[in-house]
Amino acid sequence: MMENLEGSGSGLVAASQLRKIDEFFQICDSEGKGYITPTDMRRLNKEIPLSAEELENVFDSLDLDRNGCLTLEEFSSGFSKFLNGRSMSQLEDQLTCDSQDPPEALYQNEPHDYEEEGYFSMLMESLGASNIFEDPSEVRTLWIQLRKDEPHLLYNFEEFLARVISQIRVAQQEKNEMECAFKKKAATHNGEIQQLYEEMEQQIKKEKSRLSHKDLRSQDLQQQLISKEQELECLFLKQRGLEQQCQELHTQHQKSQLENINLKTTNQELSRELEYTCHELSLTQEHLEKLQEQALRQQQEKDIELYKITERLQKEKENLVHQLDLLREMNKHLKDEKDSVQSSNIVKNDTLENGPTANTLVHSDRKRCKERIISIEEDHLPQLIEAETCSLFNQMNDKKEGGQIDLQMSPVFSSHMFQDSLTRGQPVGMEALQQVSVDSSVSTPQRLFKIILVGDSSVGKTALLHRFCDGHFHRDTSATVGIDFSVRNVKLGDSHVALQLWDTAGQERFQSITKQFFRKADGIVVTYDITLRDSFKSVRSWLVSIQEAVGGPVPIMILGNKSDRESMRQVATEEGEKLAMEAQLLFYECSAYSGYNVLEAMVHLARVLKEQEDRVWKNTVNLVNRSGKKKSCCT
Repeated sequence: MMENLEGSGSGLVAASQLRKIDEFFQICDSEGKGYITPTDMRRLNKEIPLSAEELENVFDSLDLDRNGCLTLEEFSSGFSKFLNGRSMSQLEDQLTCDSQDPPEALYQNEPHDYEEEGYFSMLMESLGASNIFEDPSEVRTLWIQLRKDEPHLLYNFEEFLARVISQIRVAQQEKNEMECAFKKKAATHNGEIQQLYEEMEQQIKKEKSRLSHKDLRSQDLQQQLISKEQELECLFLKQRGLEQQCQELHTQHQKSQLENINLKTTNQELSRELEYTCHELSLTQEHLEKLQEQALRQQQEKDIELYKITERLQKEKENLVHQLDLLREMNKHLKDEKDSVQSSNIVKNDTLENGPTANTLVHSDRKRCKERIISIEEDHLPQLIEAETCSLFNQMNDKKEGGQIDLQMSPVFSSHMFQDSLTRGQPVGMEALQQVSVDSSVSTPQRLFKIILVGDSSVGKTALLHRFCDGHFHRDTSATVGIDFSVRNVKLGDSHVALQLWDTAGQERFQSITKQFFRKADGIVVTYDITLRDSFKSVRSWLVSIQEAVGGPVPIMILGNKSDRESMRQVATEEGEKLAMEAQLLFYECSAYSGYNVLEAMVHLARVLKEQEDRVWKNTVNLVNRSGKKKSCCT
């Protein structure tokens, strides 16, 4: 047991010494270098009662390799020996040798006692016995005595002191544990006593309250008995009243049963009527769906048929051009023959006699072609154009075969008459139709929209049509007689749309023809000239005519032409925008001469037409879906 105590005491002393040595090293190495120098050693002057020279001596004794610095390991190993007294004896011998000088010893007695006191305090702190002894004077006296007389026993005394201190600590710890256990036991005992006392008090209070409640309960029971008797009398009276009410309710119940029977009969009749109505509604809805599908199919067939007619017109134009080339070749050949005949002077008189007749025939044909005006009320425009061109070509062939027309007039016929007939006999912009047909071979148009160009005469409607269809501006454009049309494909996103533009005559004598087209138009473009205010004033009258003729909502665009003539402008852009905003219409300014905004305006109108048609189809699909839901609900 003693050996264990001695071992534990020595371990505690060693641990406390190492902890103290580490604190001293940290004080010296405040910069965190990992080593200390003699200058750093002087910082222990405040912690250890040694002078600067003594600290340097201690540093020299610890610096065994004489490199001028001490690491933590060197400082710990050397300073522990210094604290245990081994190095302290050398230091004491050095101090005693220094104190042999008689004059200085007289003045160093008092500081020597002070140093011994400091060494003892440091020893007690290293052993952790600062607060163990109430009066350590006896131990200090014994330690000083051994240090002076028996220094070789000082280490044994310190070890013994460490063991005693450890045993005292163990005893104090056991004492503290016993005191804590006693305090806990006393606290537990006091708590149990307090709890028993409180329980006793509560039981006494409960007993008192029980007795008081018992008296009160007996009084309450008496009062309740009296009140119950009164309530019983009231219940007898209520019972009589309820019996009377029960009889009345029984009578009313019989009446209600009769009414329920009548209501059930009425409900059955109404259910039969509802079933019949639902059946009729479903039949009507199916008929409506068929009509809607038929209307859509007819509309699509109409659009496709109109597009096919346009393609046929293009083919007819190609045939006419081919025939014209043949006529020119024949004209050249016959002219050569005529020259040979004239040289022989055989048919000179016949040529002179037949010349005026041919000339008169040509001029009469030209006059008849020019006087032909398209009438919407009597003829279908594409068929009429095809009939005119075919009849004209047949007349030319018949007269060529039967009458042997003088070929001196054939150049006039080919260059003037045929050109004049093509000027109004076939649609303006058919030159661009060939390009459109090439585009349509790549991607066939999915939809066809009819757009009417209206406005006063000479505002540039025909020039706009040429610019949009073939991308060129034609200067020599005559006034439109009747109505012409042109077609161009436009790509809107992923779909291709064919725009069929109808060029109408702006003169008053042709306005009756123009109004006939408003009913079947998908979109209308009202054109005015920005350099002519009168044409802008006529826009309102055109809008009134459109509203009177059009049955439903049709997208309308106000288009100001000739924006390239800015110096001659008479109508400001703000005026056109204001008019379009008031009427809630589209507005653009463009130039058929430069091509500015022509394509943009038409593409915008085509996009509006496509969106409007998409909404109509979507509403139709929704109506069909809703009718299907109602039908399933009724069935």
